[in-house]
Amino acid sequence: MSKKRGFFTQFIRHLVQLAAFILFPGLFITVLSALRDLVTALMDGSFSFGGLFPQIILVLMVLLVTALWGRFFCGFLCSFGMLQELLFFFPGRIVFRKVRIPERFDSVMKYVKYGILAFIVAGVWILALPVDSSWSPWGVFGMLVSGNWSVVSRAIPTVGFVLLLAIAAASLLVERFFCRYLCPLGALFAVVSRKRLYKIRRRSDTCTNCGLCARTCSMGIDVPGKDAVVSGECIQCMQCLTACPKESLSANPAGAIAGTAAAAAIGGTVLVGNLVSVPAAETVSEQQVTEKKAKGNYKDGVYTGKGEGFRGATQVQVTVEDGNIVDITVLSFQDDGEFFRKAQSAVINAILAEQTPDVNAVSGATFSSNSIMDAVADALGSDSGRTEQPAGGENDSETEHPEAGTGGGNRHGSGQPGVGGHRGGWRGQPGAGRHRGREN
Repeated sequence: MSKKRGFFTQFIRHLVQLAAFILFPGLFITVLSALRDLVTALMDGSFSFGGLFPQIILVLMVLLVTALWGRFFCGFLCSFGMLQELLFFFPGRIVFRKVRIPERFDSVMKYVKYGILAFIVAGVWILALPVDSSWSPWGVFGMLVSGNWSVVSRAIPTVGFVLLLAIAAASLLVERFFCRYLCPLGALFAVVSRKRLYKIRRRSDTCTNCGLCARTCSMGIDVPGKDAVVSGECIQCMQCLTACPKESLSANPAGAIAGTAAAAAIGGTVLVGNLVSVPAAETVSEQQVTEKKAKGNYKDGVYTGKGEGFRGATQVQVTVEDGNIVDITVLSFQDDGEFFRKAQSAVINAILAEQTPDVNAVSGATFSSNSIMDAVADALGSDSGRTEQPAGGENDSETEHPEAGTGGGNRHGSGQPGVGGHRGGWRGQPGAGRHRGREN
């Protein structure tokens, strides 16, 4: 590959990375959350093709692209990976020198991410071990790039934030430290991409075994020792092709074209998922309506309220008749459509059925769920929207005092840290209460 073509490939790659960072900063969280939804639904017997259609399409397309092309997701689309590259690039040019990890130690450490993946799937998703989602550094990263200060402020005093700082510090010295050793999604991609069709190949007749490609490889792969790079660790960043002085490494089609095509396929899948992710409406039975009429506790009228979501405020209009909540209309919202639509129907119908804003959040859409519940609670919490409740009544407490990242329990219930459900990227068990974590 000529220097000119190598520069063009890296320019395109960084351009795609920047676009992905702006448009889909939490894409890796979205994919992990979709995978979690599928696993937990299969395990608890609630799997529904129609209800999980966006997650099914996203996971299948991402894995298919990875199986055919390799880990372009990691090299071109992952915002967390881009952050690590920036952390390594600038200090490395000014203060620090790249740390060479001993090959034996490196090969052993790369198995750690498989252990993390196994623990998350088996321990957290399936066995539902009480692991606080605020420990997730990539979850905290998603909160930090949300653009919402109230979300960012809740991310800072968490274990995940401390772990994120530690990963960032390690990334100053070791390129893509998290990708190499800790990323559970990277572990899955490494397995899926082993038999990929798109490979970087080495011409042994022109290769001088200078080792420059291996020293340039961000994942520490022994490129000169193979006729083709078949390792699942390869993230298709094409840096080895750019660095080779003899142009002994090649890939067909060109890396920039292949990476852009893969990025477009995954990005398009996300957009399609956003469009089709409107959940099916649920109906409230006549029995539930009768029960509501018998214990209506609210003052008749039409009220509005606001709740804070992942990216901003959600505003709703609540209609009360005969003391019961009979209609909830979303007037505006600022969260990503994918997550808000995932939460909207389920949360609203649950509130109508149970006649309280204290219902379970939708797995994978915590902030959007909470914003709807908080907006309804805000509307019903005004003097004109509520009748007096007896001490200890169902709607007695309307004020939330969240403890950032603690898994803070039910908002209107006991509020004990760690008791509520963990609705972050690690866990999303239905019926476990609410958690003030991240959106997905």
